[in-house]
Amino acid sequence: MSQEDRTTAVSLVPAAGGPPDTSPPAGRVVAALSVAVLAYGLLQTLVAPALPTFQRHFEVSGDWAAWVFTLYLLSGAVLTPVLARLGDGRGKRRVLLVSLAVFGAGTLLAAVAWNFPILLLARAAQGAGAAALPLSFGLISVLLPPQRIGHGLGIVSAMIGAGTGLGFVIGGLLVDHASWRWMFAVLTGVIAVAFLLVARWIPNDTTRRDEPQDVAGTILLSLGLVALLLAITQGSHAGWLSAPVLGLFIAAAILLAALAVAEKRTPHPLLEPRVFLDRPMLLTHCAAALFYAAALIFFLIVPMLAQLPAHRPEGATSGFGFTVTAAGLLMLPSALLQVLVAPLVPALERRFGHRAPLLAGLLLLLAGSLALAHWHATPVQVLADSVLLGTGAALCFATMPSLVARFAPRHAIATANGLNTVVRTIGGVIGTQVAIAILSAHSLAGSTLPGGRAFTAVFVLGAVFAAVGVVVALLLPRPATTQ
Repeated sequence: MSQEDRTTAVSLVPAAGGPPDTSPPAGRVVAALSVAVLAYGLLQTLVAPALPTFQRHFEVSGDWAAWVFTLYLLSGAVLTPVLARLGDGRGKRRVLLVSLAVFGAGTLLAAVAWNFPILLLARAAQGAGAAALPLSFGLISVLLPPQRIGHGLGIVSAMIGAGTGLGFVIGGLLVDHASWRWMFAVLTGVIAVAFLLVARWIPNDTTRRDEPQDVAGTILLSLGLVALLLAITQGSHAGWLSAPVLGLFIAAAILLAALAVAEKRTPHPLLEPRVFLDRPMLLTHCAAALFYAAALIFFLIVPMLAQLPAHRPEGATSGFGFTVTAAGLLMLPSALLQVLVAPLVPALERRFGHRAPLLAGLLLLLAGSLALAHWHATPVQVLADSVLLGTGAALCFATMPSLVARFAPRHAIATANGLNTVVRTIGGVIGTQVAIAILSAHSLAGSTLPGGRAFTAVFVLGAVFAAVGVVVALLLPRPATTQ
């Protein structure tokens, strides 16, 4: 970290003018940003139970219905690093309010969508909500006193996992007992509360730097991420070795390689090379992708298992015969663990070092995934396994922003967290798409029901991702090398 980064001072200016206030109430800052991140967390899984409902309501094919999820991923992947970079240069509070406004408008539009194209447009606008995560982490790092930053990051990080788990519960309840439109109406309310709290309780940060926008970097990053995510999401349908999918992978590799070259040459890059090429940051991003690949297999595949028929044809996997609501409730304990465990991470970091919580989280994900592979025949077994998985996910979620704040330049914390969010999302998409491909490959002939060993193979895959993540975490610098 340069001397300039170490000595950067952030002054806080009240929105209504007056003398500078250098000590905003930490509780209000954390509360406002927690609601913003909770809204983002809810969106991760809120829509998942409604995909079959969208297909029936709008009379579209399953492939088209899947675009409700895919388009949000594409939009979020493109907008997150761009908005995070704008936040670092133009003021994080200002950009966070803009992203929440677009997020809320898209969610309200989704609630009243009168045809399928409008729903897709709304989902694309919702991608702006993903920027709430890096911008919130960046604001905590500059607004809170040093001794409160770790605790604040832990609490806000907990809202990601809590929202992810609660999304299934809320989505399932509303799909089963009301209307899919109420999902978006409820989320609109949460976003509105977040917007009001941020506007009232978060002071203006004066980190504005009048730098020219990196247009070439923005275009290369956007096209590269779109090509990569399209290749991943379409691979399980079109075939991983099909010409279109291979072409997308090749295009993504070329575009992202060109981005790395271009960012080294421009004086004001969208992504500073040390944000993604320095060894500690590169390892942190890799660990984030591997952690989320393992965690999202648990969060998305277990509800699928729970909703399979309890009385199966011979050779098929037995499910629990749960409704969407019951499947969501099965995930509730793991969501609650996020809130309980994540705030403990700062104390663990002080006692055992900055990489210890990440290692512990990945080891718990590894143990939980192996437990699921062997014991997933009853809801009780899954609940017991989810204690390991939920605790591991909470530790990893809470450790990531702390590691980014440690290794990234101070003036680019939001940008680095934005890139970390995108990389984590890509890891999650890879994990779930490979898992879905395994389930499809093991389905019974003439049926969509997975075979008896399909879910075992999928949960072993989660364990593999977690095990590789452990190796990556061990390569992170030890505490003594980062002083």
